[in-house]
Amino acid sequence: MNSNNNNNNDSSSEDDLQVYETLTKLPPPNELLPRKLTIDIDVKSLYPLKPLPQFCKTYTTFIEESSQKQCIIPDIQVTDENRTLLDYYEENKQNLVYKRFDQLDLGKRTSNDRTYFASLLANFKRTQPRVFFRGEALFDQKLTPCSCDQIQFDSNFESGNLFCAFKKADNVYDLILQNDINTRGNTQWFFFSVTGAKAGQTIQFNILNHLKTGSLFNEGLQPAVYSVKENQLVGTEWCREGFNISYFKSVFMKEYPLSLKKKYYQLRFHYTFKHDGDKVYFAHSYPYTYTNLLEFLNTQLEDQERNQYLSRKVLCTTLGGNTCEVLTITSNSLQKRAFRKGVVFLARQHPGEPQGSYVMQGIIEFLTSNNPQADYLRQNCIFKIFPMMNSDGVVNGNYRCGLEGSDLNRRWKKPNKYLHPSVYYAKKYVKGFSKERQILLVVDLHGHSRKQSSFVYGCAYSSQVKTIERVFALLMSKVNPFMDYSSCTFRVENAKDKTARIQLWRELKINWVYTYECSFYGQQKKHYQIKDYLNCGVSICNALSQIVKDTTKEFTNQANQPDIQQQMLEELGKMPQTDDQDNGSDSSQSEAELSDDEMVQLFQPKTYSMKQKSLLKQQETNNKKKPQQPNSNLKSTLASQKTSILQESPSKNSEQKPPMSSQKPKNPLYRIQAPQRVRQIDQVKQPELPLMVDKSVQTDDWMYRQWLIQMGKLKKQQEFQSFTPTRNIYKSSSQSVTRFIVKNSTTKNDRGRVDSISLMASGLQNKLSSSSQQRQMMRYSGSNFMS
Repeated sequence: MNSNNNNNNDSSSEDDLQVYETLTKLPPPNELLPRKLTIDIDVKSLYPLKPLPQFCKTYTTFIEESSQKQCIIPDIQVTDENRTLLDYYEENKQNLVYKRFDQLDLGKRTSNDRTYFASLLANFKRTQPRVFFRGEALFDQKLTPCSCDQIQFDSNFESGNLFCAFKKADNVYDLILQNDINTRGNTQWFFFSVTGAKAGQTIQFNILNHLKTGSLFNEGLQPAVYSVKENQLVGTEWCREGFNISYFKSVFMKEYPLSLKKKYYQLRFHYTFKHDGDKVYFAHSYPYTYTNLLEFLNTQLEDQERNQYLSRKVLCTTLGGNTCEVLTITSNSLQKRAFRKGVVFLARQHPGEPQGSYVMQGIIEFLTSNNPQADYLRQNCIFKIFPMMNSDGVVNGNYRCGLEGSDLNRRWKKPNKYLHPSVYYAKKYVKGFSKERQILLVVDLHGHSRKQSSFVYGCAYSSQVKTIERVFALLMSKVNPFMDYSSCTFRVENAKDKTARIQLWRELKINWVYTYECSFYGQQKKHYQIKDYLNCGVSICNALSQIVKDTTKEFTNQANQPDIQQQMLEELGKMPQTDDQDNGSDSSQSEAELSDDEMVQLFQPKTYSMKQKSLLKQQETNNKKKPQQPNSNLKSTLASQKTSILQESPSKNSEQKPPMSSQKPKNPLYRIQAPQRVRQIDQVKQPELPLMVDKSVQTDDWMYRQWLIQMGKLKKQQEFQSFTPTRNIYKSSSQSVTRFIVKNSTTKNDRGRVDSISLMASGLQNKLSSSSQQRQMMRYSGSNFMS
C-alpha cells in the first residue's frame, strides 16, 4: 500500500512539472482593454433628424412677469362649424408655408374614408420599419413644395412634432400638430422652432388640434421659450414667455368618428421677438430628449467618484431600435447587503411629460453624491432605476404613445413581448427583483397638464384616511415644499387597472406604489423652473431616508427615536374624510388608437390580440365568399348545391336531386375535388335502411330513457337469478341491434338527428310472454340524443 502511494505522489509531481514547463513557454498575455463605461449616443428615428442646441447646461433662474403684455390682432371669424382639418387644407393650401416632410401630398384622400390628416403609420412587418402617409411610403411620394415666406418653421429634430403651418394673415399663423405615430390623435405636446423674424415683431400662433378639453394655459401657464441669441449673449436657458394666451374649443371636428362630431381644442398665444435673425424654440414644457439622457448618464459614468456606486445595463431594444437602460445604485460594501431594501423608480412612460426626466435626474444626482443621507441610502437600499421607458416616443415627438400606437402605462397587465418590450422586460425584471429582496417603494414619475403643484396617485381598497398606503405620501409632502397632499388620491379605478401602479401593487403586494405627478405649470400660479423639478427628486430621497431609518431600528441602537410611521398615522387620523375624486385626471384617450383592422396591417401576426386574430379570420372568410371572377355566380350556385346536399335529410328532401354532371362551370380551371364529392354524395345517396321500423309507435326522449332503465333492471334480475354473467346489453352487438342515420347539419347546433331506431333484445325473448313485449319499436326525433 505504501509503495502505491509513493508511486502516485511521484506521478502527480511529474504532471505538475509538465504543466509548469508548458505555462512558462506560453507567450505573455495581451494587455487588458479598458472597460468602456460610457454609452454610445446612437439615436434611431423613423426619419432623419437635425441636432438640437445644448440645452440646460446651466440652470439659471428667470423673473416671473407680473403683468402680461397686451397686443390686439384682429381675429378671423369662421362660419362653418362642421369642417375637418382636410377641409381646412383644401381652403388654405395656397397659404401653406411649412410641411414637416416636403414630399407629402396633404390633399390626398384614401379610398377607405379613413383620412387622418396628421397621422403617420409605421409598418413593422419587415426588419426595417417603413413610414406611410395615407397609403404610400413617406419618402416615395412626389415632391410638393411650399410657398416661400419670411418666417420659417422647423420641427425636424428630436421630440419635434409640428406637422404643417399656414399663413392666415400678416403675423398670424395657424399650426397643426402631428399625431402620435400609429394613432389618429394624442396631440397635446408641441415643440417647434421659428426663424426669420425681426426684432420687435409680434406674431400670433394658433395651434388648431389640441386634444384635451381643459388646460392650464387658461390659468396662467405660458409656453416654454428658448432663444439661441439670448443664450449666446446673456446665457439665458429655457424660460416662460408669451402673452394673450387662451385655450378654447376649435371649430374643426376630429376625424374619428365624424358621427360624434367631437371638436379639437385650440391654443392661441402671442410672442414678440427680441433679435433679428434669431432662432427661437417653443415647447409645451422644458424638453428633455433621449440624447439629453445619454449625455447625462455619460457624465455620471465618467465621474470617478460617482461611477463606483452606479452601474448600467441594457434592459432591451425597443421597437424603433433604441435601447432601454436600467441603472443600479448601491454601495460597493458587502456589509449587510442581503438585508438591503429594494427601491424602484420609473420615468417617461409618456414621452410628452419631460418633468419625469428632470425629477429622475435629481434622484440620480443625489444618490451618487457624497451627501450623508445619500450614503446612508446606498448602504441600506439597492435602487433599480428605469430612466426612460418610452425612448422611441421621445425621439419621434409623441405625446402619450410608443411607436406601436398604444399607451405603455396601460399595458402592464399583459404586455406583449414584441410590441411593448420595455414594459415586458421591466415587469419581469421587477418581479425577479422582488423575489431577491423586499421592495420598499415603487415610484412612477409623470407630468400633469391640468392640475397645479405635485402630488401622487396611490392604491388603497379602503376609503379610510388612516391607512398605511398614505403614510409615505404624507411624509413626502412634509419634506417637499412643492407637493400638495390634498391633491393626492388613493383609489383603484377600473379605467387605470392596467397601469404600472395598480399591477405592481396588486401582484407584488407592496404598500407604497405611487404615480408621482408634477404639474406642467407650477404651484400657486408660479411657474416651476428646471431646478424645482430636480429638487422634487431630492425631496423623495430625503423622505425615503427617514422611512428606511424607521424600518431598520431593530438592527441598530436607535430604538429610543420616535416612530415616523406611527406619527404619520396619528396625523392621518386627525384629517377629515375625503372622497378621493380626481376631477383633473390625465387618463388615456382610447378613441385615438387605430382600429383592429388597421393594426393588423402594420404588425406581424405574433403580436395580434385575440380580438384582432378573430377579426383577421373573419376578413379572410369574407374575402373567400366575395366574387372575384365574372363566373363567380356559377361557382356560388355550385357551392350552395353542394352544401345543400350535405345538409339535407333524404327522408324529407328526397325530391331534390344532386347537381347533374352536365352542369359544368364555364371556367375550366374551376374544379371540385372529385374524391371528396363522391364520398359525401355516396353517403347520402346510399343510406342503410333501418331494421324493424314501426311508424305507428312514436315516443320521445323521456320515454326512451325510461324504457332503457326498465330493460336494464330486467337484465340485472335475469343475471341474478341465473348466476351466469352476461355482457352488457348496451354494448353487446349480439343482444342489441341499433340502426340510425345521422343528418350532417352545419347551420344548427345539434350534433345529429336519429330518424329511426330499432332495438331487439334476443336474450329476453324467452322471458317476455306477450307479443308487444317481445319487440320494442320506436321512433325518435330530437336534438341532443347523440350527445
